[in-house]
Amino acid sequence: MRKVFKNGNSLAVTVPKVYAHQLSIRDGSKVEWRKIEEGLILITERTGKKPNEIDPAVVKLINKLSKKYAGVWQDLSRV
Repeated sequence: MRKVFKNGNSLAVTVPKVYAHQLSIRDGSKVEWRKIEEGLILITERTGKKPNEIDPAVVKLINKLSKKYAGVWQDLSRV
């Protein structure tokens, strides 16, 4: 259970480090509170990439390694 504290004219609650890490909440992250019957839910802004998107830099690296080690991949496929 967390304690509520005064922060200027507002009340504040801290986010435990483990949850902040799991939800990618950092200083400056945008969050929203939603009231439900049981209390409040903290909603985080989704700014990350979609799971099916690959960073273009990673694609470039994979292509470079694939070309460089093409012979090795062929040898391994025969094993």
